[in-house]
Amino acid sequence: MFETFDAEATADATHPPAWAREQRDVFDLLADARDRLLDDYVDADGTPLWPPDDHVGVDGFDDVIEGFYNWPLVYAMGGDRAFLDESRRVYEAALERGADTPTPFGHPMVVDEFEQCRDWFHLGEGNLYTYNMGLAAPGDEAVRERAERFAGLYFGDHPADNYDADRRLVRGPMNGSMGPEFCDFSAYDHHPYGAEYRWARHGLPWRDLEFDEAADLLDPDNEERLFEVLNERCAAGDIPLNLNVTSLMTNAYLHTGDDRYREWVTDYLAAWRERTADNGGLIPDNVGRSGEIGEHLDGSWFGGYYGWSWGGWHYVGIGPTVAAENAVLLEGDREYLEFPRSQLDRLIDAGIEVPEDDVHSTLYVPHKYGAPGDYHYDASGGVLTEDDGEVLHRDGWYEFKPHQDDPYAVHLWYVSQTEADRERVRRLRDWGARDWKRVDPRASNKHGDGHEYAWLAYLDGEFPDYPERILDATREHVGERLDLMDAEGGEPTTVDEDYLRDRNPVFHKPLLQLTMGAPQPVYYGGLVMAQVRHFDPERERPGLPPGVAALVEDVSAEGVELTLVNCGGRDRDLLVQAGAYGEHRFGSVTLDGGRATGGPESGGETGSRTDRGEGADALRVVLPAGSRLSVRAALDRFVDDPTYAFPWDRADGRTAADGE
Repeated sequence: MFETFDAEATADATHPPAWAREQRDVFDLLADARDRLLDDYVDADGTPLWPPDDHVGVDGFDDVIEGFYNWPLVYAMGGDRAFLDESRRVYEAALERGADTPTPFGHPMVVDEFEQCRDWFHLGEGNLYTYNMGLAAPGDEAVRERAERFAGLYFGDHPADNYDADRRLVRGPMNGSMGPEFCDFSAYDHHPYGAEYRWARHGLPWRDLEFDEAADLLDPDNEERLFEVLNERCAAGDIPLNLNVTSLMTNAYLHTGDDRYREWVTDYLAAWRERTADNGGLIPDNVGRSGEIGEHLDGSWFGGYYGWSWGGWHYVGIGPTVAAENAVLLEGDREYLEFPRSQLDRLIDAGIEVPEDDVHSTLYVPHKYGAPGDYHYDASGGVLTEDDGEVLHRDGWYEFKPHQDDPYAVHLWYVSQTEADRERVRRLRDWGARDWKRVDPRASNKHGDGHEYAWLAYLDGEFPDYPERILDATREHVGERLDLMDAEGGEPTTVDEDYLRDRNPVFHKPLLQLTMGAPQPVYYGGLVMAQVRHFDPERERPGLPPGVAALVEDVSAEGVELTLVNCGGRDRDLLVQAGAYGEHRFGSVTLDGGRATGGPESGGETGSRTDRGEGADALRVVLPAGSRLSVRAALDRFVDDPTYAFPWDRADGRTAADGE
């Protein structure tokens, strides 16, 4: 049964607040900038300019998709229809180009529309487009069919043999449509896995080789030795990054409601929790195909690919965070968050307080674990060192630095909504970094993050100007991309795998934060997690109707506060759904500047429902031209079965796949 709480705005907003006008302007600006990119940076049929016709390789396809991966998400929030149509056009063309690009293995880079064999750091990035299309067009048969086919790659009966269902493990750190047997590090032609790019900068992850320091690998002869060792130690077995496959399964569930996808997520996550318990509470970064920890590393639980001794917590933390979010979404049980929380707390317990001024200290937590020895790599960026300048190494932990660059603590709080997790975020604050009450348009990166803490300060009431400031920063960031295009005169200066991503002028983060009360998803493969989501019932499409702006002003354990403004000249209807996938439910609702017009227990200038088990799935709001409505609503979180299906389809009992 699908229930709505019905209301009508009555407060005057003929002079809309600045944030509302700017928000609508940003939607228009992003659309114009998108068209500018399409004019000069893809072929007439939408085909990206990379890879070139003579290219042979296995890397870079995800970077191409990152050049437009967020366009469906902007459409789903209220952007014009071309965001959806053009992203489809470029994606289809990119798939064809990938299917025509050979690898050294005799098959193409993209097989059956999925990368042939890659790690889930990069597969996670490329599949963000897949997940965003679920939000934008769940009724598109091709979108749904891909969701099921991609997830099917990781069932034990698939010929790619990616997954061992009996042992509940992914059989290789690199996997995909052709399976893990095509993981050969020498095939990467020294980039991006060569010594100069990775190992000399980040440090050699093993101390038992014949090299004195990672810089020795810059010698081409030694680099060949590196590939040999990588293939011996890192080409087979499971790693924490593979927990990102849970997003592929969750995506398929949101389309179909098929329990086998839900069960895959919980079973695989349970396997990693068991391995972690067997390892004394720390997640091991490598598990052999037999299920044995350290099988290919002489029993060592660290030293695996993208593991504790290489990228460290920045990479290790991705899988537990993403998988726990997915499990909570599917099961409604926030106990799953204890898995990433337990790992973060181990780092906190090993941390070192460093005074920043007379009042504040920053906690430097270790990001890596490894055997003692001289690492001799670039430790810039605030990493603690010994008196001789060598990286500080204590009880196996090293690379002590602030945690603020990673989003995992923010996501932990966002899903749990506990004060203890919110306090954990505050404890990890980097007092030596930029002020939380500041927006820097240059602070963002390809991930679209960099302002989570300023947003949290806004939610705490400490940064009331944040909405206008982040929208201004977005306009400036878009302007910088357009200036680059103008300077190039319609032709890219360089065409490599990153060329489209580095010029994509579409920035979605402020719209996520402001309209849906949502943080940037974990970039390497997480799904959007949100408090609310908006729909246009008149046009039966996702997103805010034309002229309507939304601002989530508070997110707390009790619920949300948001303001809706109709800046346009026409009356509009709006549906505000509880959660990105209808997973939440509204409880009591209080209106400011409006009146309740229908729904259970409604009436008068305010409406409320106190039976938390019988709450509304969505708010149905009439917004006359030039009106405003503020809403304070309790939320029962993760109480309903999540789905991509649009509200009108859910009201008719249809699934996401029944129609667009």
